[in-house]
Amino acid sequence: MRSGSQKNCTPLNLILQRQITFSTRILKNLSWKVLKSLVISKEGFSLKEIKTFQGAKSCSRIIYSDGYLIIKDVSSSNTLKIYNLNGHNRLPILKHKICDNEEWKDRSYGISPVFLNSSSHVLQKDCYKIGLYYITAGKLRLLIPDSGVVDFVTLPEGYRFSELAIDDETHTLAISSVKNPKGNTLLVFALYEYYPHLKFQQLLHIQKSIFGASITGAEINQGLLLTLHKANKVKVYSLPIVCRQQTSSAPPVLFEIETFNHVMLIGTSPYHLVKATHMNSFLIQNLENGKALCSIEGKPDSFEPYLGFHPDASPRLIFTDQGTFRLYNIINKDGKPSLVPGDLHTLDDTEVSDSNDHTTTTRTGRTVKKPARSSIYSNTSDDDETTQLTWDYEDDLNLLGVLYARQVNERNSYIKLTLDLLDSTTGKKLKRIELDRKIRISKFDNPEFYLRLDADQCLISISRGSATSILAFRFISTNSV
Repeated sequence: MRSGSQKNCTPLNLILQRQITFSTRILKNLSWKVLKSLVISKEGFSLKEIKTFQGAKSCSRIIYSDGYLIIKDVSSSNTLKIYNLNGHNRLPILKHKICDNEEWKDRSYGISPVFLNSSSHVLQKDCYKIGLYYITAGKLRLLIPDSGVVDFVTLPEGYRFSELAIDDETHTLAISSVKNPKGNTLLVFALYEYYPHLKFQQLLHIQKSIFGASITGAEINQGLLLTLHKANKVKVYSLPIVCRQQTSSAPPVLFEIETFNHVMLIGTSPYHLVKATHMNSFLIQNLENGKALCSIEGKPDSFEPYLGFHPDASPRLIFTDQGTFRLYNIINKDGKPSLVPGDLHTLDDTEVSDSNDHTTTTRTGRTVKKPARSSIYSNTSDDDETTQLTWDYEDDLNLLGVLYARQVNERNSYIKLTLDLLDSTTGKKLKRIELDRKIRISKFDNPEFYLRLDADQCLISISRGSATSILAFRFISTNSV
């Protein structure tokens, strides 16, 4: 029997409330399965818009973790607003407003676990919480979203730092300086160890006299130092070896490749490498033996197609190109690896898991069922209408969310949003949701879109001009609307 405080709760709220009381992994996995079945159900649950947040353009990529949304204030470049999306009655509330004395550099942030010692008054499983690292003019700052606590360390003097990257492989925070193309030192990395505590390691100087006069840039990722050179060349080094060998001689090169626009990704098991042979053409090869697996071609007139590894580290690839989305599986048959394409998903594709219907969700969360053939979009191609695509992976629910943003050119042009939920394992479409939300745009707008899924939360970022709007949605029971 339910307690008096629970009798009016929807099944979804009960599941989310129980998350914090489950003590075994089996019960947690069971609850995620139930939540997934509710989210993808064709009836009874829909997306409801709960709030629209306004922020600076530098927040367009959605700074979110564990129910907290962090936004840079539109009017002040040194003010951060922290919203708890699960406030009273699960409605968003402004939790903290933090004003720094220094300007927060645009797009220079990273999210990573923070260790809390045993004396901390904050209780958290395994003594970890999620923290936001960001840099201002002279400091590296660490913000704990739920408490609003801000800590900082002073960055090394004499350099102008502009970018921050987190390398989970070596638990390293790499803060890079502004490039100096004319000098011997192209740039400098200030390296910090962030696990279990934030600790300065060293300054890593990227010098032309060591890495070559052709060097144009450098990146740190996956325990590797990548140096970018003229003629589309990339050299790969072991980051720990480079850090130990701060001498006048060049460190050993693990391997060197030639790739268009320095495109290079390493992932999955066994390790594979993705590089670009020319514009809109990608080659996948085994990193251990160097054998080419397959090539994937984008459309000739495509604008920046994307090919990357699946976030769950499985032997799969995700390819997006001109409003299309497809999974590729790397399989071994008779000892020979091959690349097998999955279903191609587009906005005009109306097939949803053997269902002949799809739904439209109003801003209040009301669901309207429509025959699949009566899609609000014309199935005919219109050269004047463009479709942007962005996606996100929800690991607990094993779902891929694909957001289509189609520009509809009428007297007053607008953007129409459609969300597809795919099974992350099979790539099959499970549910389509058309959001009853018209985003008005002008002919001068060039909007960017980002998507973030977390349990029953869905965040959509729309960046135009110098500002960003973040639409917050939640899956709700239609019985409670």
